[in-house]
Amino acid sequence: MRTKGISIVMRQSPESLRGSVLVAGFPGFGRIGYVVPRYLASALSLSKVGYVLTPRLPSMIIMEDDGIGFPFELYAGNGVLALVNRAVPEPVDQNAYCSEVALWASQVGVKYAILVGGLSRDYEPPEEKYGYRWLHNRLYEGPKLQAPLMEEGLGVVGPLALLHIYLEHYGVPTVMVLPYSAVDTVDYDAALVGMRVIVNELLGIKVPMDELEKLAEKQKEELEKISDILSQEREGKQGGTNIFM
Repeated sequence: MRTKGISIVMRQSPESLRGSVLVAGFPGFGRIGYVVPRYLASALSLSKVGYVLTPRLPSMIIMEDDGIGFPFELYAGNGVLALVNRAVPEPVDQNAYCSEVALWASQVGVKYAILVGGLSRDYEPPEEKYGYRWLHNRLYEGPKLQAPLMEEGLGVVGPLALLHIYLEHYGVPTVMVLPYSAVDTVDYDAALVGMRVIVNELLGIKVPMDELEKLAEKQKEELEKISDILSQEREGKQGGTNIFM
């Protein structure tokens, strides 16, 4: 399929994808929109079934456990279709990219779409017990998630917002899961929250999450160490001594 300079190249018949659930995101806050679809593809041993080309394709490939990864790749199997965006399309290509992906998803006949991204921890309420917010389009009639919907006045920007708009435009029921996340670094704890919501509450399938849990725990330990060092530094300054690193 090729329109507006965007090509979706399939390695197998799109007919085999009918009725699948599309899971997609972009590497924004916490890189949640990349980590979750990629981990899902790996944990479920999904097969590479295609990729997306853009007029200004990011000049990168990456060696992964299942071979060479392209910037925008499609994985499928077990009723799940994961769009793994290892990069963000150039701004000039984002509208066409999201429009084409949404149109293709509609034509393929996906059951519904799950979008995932990060929501800045600056907006996380005190004593938050869910760790995420969510929203959905007017076509979505799937499970209602436990957490409240995203609060009035907050929003989503960038290609994730565009993809949501175009999915509704082309008639694809869509739900978006937004774990509270760090902004500038990879946030495995937030990714784990998103994975649990998607796997347990939406897909209703079993996915091994040991590796992601280990990464999240390691990150927590590292953040605690940094917090302790900074605390000691503050106390040292108050006490007339300094800590040098």
